[in-house]
Amino acid sequence: MTWLSWTRVVACALVAVLEPPGARVDEVDKLLEGTTTVARVGIPGPVAIFGEKAFPVVAGALDGSVQAAAIACSRLGSGRLVVFGHNGYGGAAQALPGETGLLLRNLLQWAAKSKAKALRVGTVQGAFDGLFREAGFEIVDLPRGAKPGGVDKLALIGCSPLSLRAEEVEWLTAYVSNGGGLLCGDTPWGWMQVTKGGQILAQPGQRLLAQAGLAYADGYLGATASGERFAAARPSDLLNGTRALDLLTAVDQGKLKADARELAQATSSLQLALRWMPEGDFEFRDKLERVVQAREPELVPTPERPLRASDALKRALLAVQLEQLRRADPAKVKAHAAAASFPGDSDARPSVTQVRVDARVPGWHSTGAYARPGARIEVQVPSEMLARGFSVRIGCHSDELWHLDEWQRAPRITNEVEIVERTTYAANAFGGPVYIVVPEGCLLDEQRVQVRGAIAAPLFVLGQTALDEWRSSIRARPAPWAEIGSSKLVISVPSSAVRTLDDPESLMRFWDRVLDAQAELVGVPTERPRPERFVCDRQISAGYMHSGYPVMMFLDVPELLMSLERLESGEEIWGFVHELGHNLQRPEWTFEGTGEVTNNVIAVYAIERCCTLPPGRRGHDAVNAPPSFEAYAARGAKFEEWKADPFLALSMYLKLREAFGWEPFKQVFREYRALNQDELPRNDDEARDQWLVRLSRAAGRNLGPYFQAWGVPTSERARRSLSDLPAWNAEPVGESR
Repeated sequence: MTWLSWTRVVACALVAVLEPPGARVDEVDKLLEGTTTVARVGIPGPVAIFGEKAFPVVAGALDGSVQAAAIACSRLGSGRLVVFGHNGYGGAAQALPGETGLLLRNLLQWAAKSKAKALRVGTVQGAFDGLFREAGFEIVDLPRGAKPGGVDKLALIGCSPLSLRAEEVEWLTAYVSNGGGLLCGDTPWGWMQVTKGGQILAQPGQRLLAQAGLAYADGYLGATASGERFAAARPSDLLNGTRALDLLTAVDQGKLKADARELAQATSSLQLALRWMPEGDFEFRDKLERVVQAREPELVPTPERPLRASDALKRALLAVQLEQLRRADPAKVKAHAAAASFPGDSDARPSVTQVRVDARVPGWHSTGAYARPGARIEVQVPSEMLARGFSVRIGCHSDELWHLDEWQRAPRITNEVEIVERTTYAANAFGGPVYIVVPEGCLLDEQRVQVRGAIAAPLFVLGQTALDEWRSSIRARPAPWAEIGSSKLVISVPSSAVRTLDDPESLMRFWDRVLDAQAELVGVPTERPRPERFVCDRQISAGYMHSGYPVMMFLDVPELLMSLERLESGEEIWGFVHELGHNLQRPEWTFEGTGEVTNNVIAVYAIERCCTLPPGRRGHDAVNAPPSFEAYAARGAKFEEWKADPFLALSMYLKLREAFGWEPFKQVFREYRALNQDELPRNDDEARDQWLVRLSRAAGRNLGPYFQAWGVPTSERARRSLSDLPAWNAEPVGESR
């Protein structure tokens, strides 16, 4: 049975078991009658659905196998709405591929409740003017603001909801409720870009849609049919959040069965609806809140009792709960039951923390304060910081785990609040370290900030914190998480990892040397624009560690991170320098197949410069004993194999380092940084050619034969340009040492 067939079975079963009201399934079939594909105009955004009378008409691919509505319909009072996820559907339909014009005609007739060809319609700011003109309608351009005279006699009105004013929403709502037809066209992700992150939830037009059980959502919808089109097949009823909740509840109660794709679709639809439904008293929200309250004790993921993908209802309800907490007034936030397990709590009394924030440095600034789960903190800032993009962050565990098959902690446990007043209140149901987040390009200098209502956390800053004070009191501060750092790196670990740390100064000087070495190799300043960050977490979004800001890792490494002796030995530092290397990679010298290679070149350099390894050791077993070149060559030295084996590819780089040292690499990396945009490689072919030519010139040898021996393709033109240099191959069959 196909997925589409199965969802129809589920929908029918829901009708039989749960008896949902709303449009009959054949209503969508009538709208789609005669169509096989529908144009994907531009890149539509999703329309979230949650109302009993709302239903999807055309669906697009949202993420993986889940979908969301690109076109949806609903009823409000005795009137009807059609909502498009792109405003391009309001233009002329004749030029659109597939049978899009037929569908648009059907939608016009459905919304107007009339097949008449001579209709009088209105448009707000020209919305749907092209489609109306093509249909031959008489068009009235409606003035902005208060209700125009005679509007109740219009068969249809077209608008862009995200541009509506509050007074327009008022009369449009009355117009539809009294029997009018409304066509809504907007591109939500585009609106957010143009308004530089404007809040869709706060737009009056979103409230108009929500009264009909619809809402615009951020995101992009991909094609579901060939030719970059949408399939004109009746979408799953599970695109409606209400139907999705009904299914998940029925499955949880054993009344229905659904496979992983149905569960994923239902969960996605539920989360989409909740995330983008504006504040207000809506039946869907009330229904959700009742279910959440009834199941609240079960929404506590831990390593011992994780929430798995099969726990679809619990995961969906936890998502609902987290969204409610994200929106809640700080004074009403309560500690989440999972917070005690992770990231932790303390019953210490709150204190006042004074901190200086260097606003010339973007990113997170540690305060040494820790917000307890559910506690409201107060952050006071000077007036110079207002309306400049500063924010208060609570929590360092920024990885979100929604996509994972198993949750060992809640999938989102941090919160960030923009600073718009001199006193900002913030809370996080999970608690966490408190940061002041400085925006990029800030023109201010040092600012004084005060944090009230948080507890003291261990914080060591190289060059600022006295060792005797650290040993006597700071490391014993009660918060469950601690940080040690410098201007180059900040490390977040459980406080238990620093309670006996006597010399954080030497430790951070070592880490500074590591970061300076990596910067030295790739030719960037050793003084970082902002410190890198390491954060230890119970569960991360990908891999054993992953790069980024911050670099994320598991809770089995804090002891190692705090041990200067073990780090300096070089045998256990690989993962850290590997991820830091990722953060320094540049696309111009990281062509396909080297995403896990050029960062390792940077890692090897740092280990050589900063660690004391036994002879022949480089910090990783696969580097000490790389894959055999002889065996690779005997198999034909195929580039596809080279790209698939990072340590085989790395050995090619390291053999060059053995022959010529690190200076050619340094020279080439500096050259790349000095290039103009039009001098950078535009594709992988050009990237490989430039890497060959630049490295050959820096080494003073023609490395063309060497690249060919390894099966790394370069152009004849590039190789010919090196004919003035002596050829070098150096029998690459030997093992790198």
